[in-house]
Amino acid sequence: MVDQAEQQPQFHVNTQSVSIQPLPEFSPDAEIGSSLAAKWKLWIEDFEMFILASGITDPKRKRALLLYQAGQRVREIFRQQQDTGTESDYDTAKTKLQEYFEPEQNRRYAVYQFRQAKQEPQETLDQFHTRLRSLAQTCAFHDVDFEIEQQIITAGTSSRIRKRALRDPTCDLKSILLDGRRAEQSEYQARDIESKEQSTDGLHKVHTTPKRTTCRNCGGIYPHEGQCPAKGKQCRKCGKCNHFARGQSKFNSQN
Repeated sequence: MVDQAEQQPQFHVNTQSVSIQPLPEFSPDAEIGSSLAAKWKLWIEDFEMFILASGITDPKRKRALLLYQAGQRVREIFRQQQDTGTESDYDTAKTKLQEYFEPEQNRRYAVYQFRQAKQEPQETLDQFHTRLRSLAQTCAFHDVDFEIEQQIITAGTSSRIRKRALRDPTCDLKSILLDGRRAEQSEYQARDIESKEQSTDGLHKVHTTPKRTTCRNCGGIYPHEGQCPAKGKQCRKCGKCNHFARGQSKFNSQN
């Protein structure tokens, strides 16, 4: 019986003592429409960087590795295509898969999806920027950076960035991202300091006991939890009301 590990070919390409790990398989059933096209475009770009770093130049090996790395589902799709070329034709295999996963897109709908993108409350500016750049891949914009910049200004959560961009016509995407990172870092640091100060204040309040003194009327501890015991009572020593003789003597001795 053949060991299962021997049945599965393993690709570990070494270039000058650097071990390059294979890519994850592409999952065509997980996405639809323009999202599928964008995901395939990213995957094939990663694959071509992988074979470049691996030093693989032979078209036959590149084609075999493309179909193996893409996964079983992609191989099933590839077998259904017409005119896929010979075993040594990498470019044709790549083009056929591209035509399947990146059909002629409805540009208007892709642009609509891009325009509808808004920064989420817990989403950082860098995360929003990455999401916009992914959406822009199927929009065929003439100036991608400008369109992303405009979307950040109009649909981002930072009024500071919006005001700065409207005030300064020379403000570009690079400066917007830099300013946004600084603002987010400052906000995080300020919240961290404030939360620690509030925690310290709470500890001080817990451990601080109110100052107690002697009541000049009854001689007991002041402040009282209720009414002073001497209220309405007559002093046996001087005959006046609302104090005890012992209260007067204690108060006078302390002062």
